[in-house]
Amino acid sequence: MNNVFGEIRDRVSMQDVAKFYGLQMNRSGMACCPFHEDGTPSLKVYDDHFYCFGCGETGDCTGFTAKLFGLTQIEAAKKISYDFGLHLFDGEIAVPVNKVMQTENEYKAWLKNATAIVDEYLNKLIEWRKTYAPKNPAESLHPLFVESLKKQGYIEYLSDYLRFGTDKEKRELFNEDRKSISDIRERLDKLAADGRTVKRKAI
Repeated sequence: MNNVFGEIRDRVSMQDVAKFYGLQMNRSGMACCPFHEDGTPSLKVYDDHFYCFGCGETGDCTGFTAKLFGLTQIEAAKKISYDFGLHLFDGEIAVPVNKVMQTENEYKAWLKNATAIVDEYLNKLIEWRKTYAPKNPAESLHPLFVESLKKQGYIEYLSDYLRFGTDKEKRELFNEDRKSISDIRERLDKLAADGRTVKRKAI
């Protein structure tokens, strides 16, 4: 089995693998690291290995592929063999190319959208707390004022989490608790629909 990994290293360069799987490198072989939140290029791609000066991740082309696609070493070797036509294994089956890159793009789009959704709802809660605050102790509490009392603390926390949390924390939210953002989106949609209904009745 070691011969397989050695043959891959001999026949495919680290730079070829990185380019094939979507890594955008500059002329110096530097790229934004796909393994951590990287604002400026900190990953260096050499002929036979890579090294990230930001997070310390390193390895050869098989290790890079395994990390990028969430594969074992042997699965990564099979993927490289199939994608580059090396024919090192019998009955080779392709692993979808750029699966992780697609997920990364989905995550970035979700994070931007989630932050906007949470901020929109937070602004409404802040407005409701001011607008619908009771003028005297005898006044009945408006439902939107009550909602602001119940939800504002949590939504402020969620807003800070999305803006200032670690990359790991935000990815955990993306992977494990996207429903919390979907629930807020549904609430905003209902508020918008209720507003349209009120306007139609007024007409």
